[in-house]
Amino acid sequence: MTQTTRSSTSESTESGTALGLSHILTSLLPATVHTDGGPERYMINAVFTRRPSGGEILALNGPEARAWLDRAGYPQVTTRVSDRRLEIANTSLEELQAGLGSVLGRLLAEISASDAARLETLARNLDGAEQYEAKRWEEVRARAGAIQFAESVESAARPIATPLGLTHIVAGLLPATLATDSGPGSYAVAAEFTRPPTRTELAMISGAAARARLDAAGYNATKLAVRDRLLEIRDTSLDELESGLARVLGMVLAEITEAASAADALMVAEAEKLAAAERERERYVAQAVAAVRFDAVIGQTADGPTGVDAWEDEGGGFDGRR
Repeated sequence: MTQTTRSSTSESTESGTALGLSHILTSLLPATVHTDGGPERYMINAVFTRRPSGGEILALNGPEARAWLDRAGYPQVTTRVSDRRLEIANTSLEELQAGLGSVLGRLLAEISASDAARLETLARNLDGAEQYEAKRWEEVRARAGAIQFAESVESAARPIATPLGLTHIVAGLLPATLATDSGPGSYAVAAEFTRPPTRTELAMISGAAARARLDAAGYNATKLAVRDRLLEIRDTSLDELESGLARVLGMVLAEITEAASAADALMVAEAEKLAAAERERERYVAQAVAAVRFDAVIGQTADGPTGVDAWEDEGGGFDGRR
């Protein structure tokens, strides 16, 4: 059986918009329909005008459709979505013709409109959330960019050729939940150095001097660590940096630069002193070695041989012969 029977559809149905039913699949009707021994009630499969959405499927398979059919006077009829078909159980062609088809058409129109409204609200909420997130992150980046790690006036006046400092906070490494209700109170802030630190500066940044300077300024919980060209300021916040920590760090790095420069200068001077001493030692040794002579004066020895023929030509041994 390939013939199809047209049934009710939703009002103003258009492909891709309102959900409706286009026709009944007669090939899936019981073979004994409209015979003396045929069933009074059976399952009828109707084809959707389009593929239903997830929300529409939940409504047609759930209590919403059940309540709608009960109110319309069809408590025995049930619906279930099967791919592109609506299975209408415990009904008949006569019942559909008598009014159930129109009820199902209105049900689908109601469900379709309700789901469209839900999706539109969800889209607006998502757009609003995206706009809020974009604005929030823009404000976070602006706060991070406004923080200055300037040296103190006294430090800036010192004769240091290339002082170590911090240029800016790397906003991309800040926590994603910053400035939200669930955001952390303290976190790690990464700031980029103005230049790569020297070995001496690296040792001082992670050493006791920087620790004592931070403790004296009241930042006992803050820790410093170096990663590539970044200074990780751990257990802090933008609020804390804005309120004074950034300036303290600028002064700490300026002091470290001066101390490291002095230490490196002493090391260079000591190295040059050692190198000069080594050069002097080598010069003395070379002169002393050059002054040594092993020439024998033939005929002027008191008891020894009068010539060198008494020595073996090879091996340096003396054979005792004249």
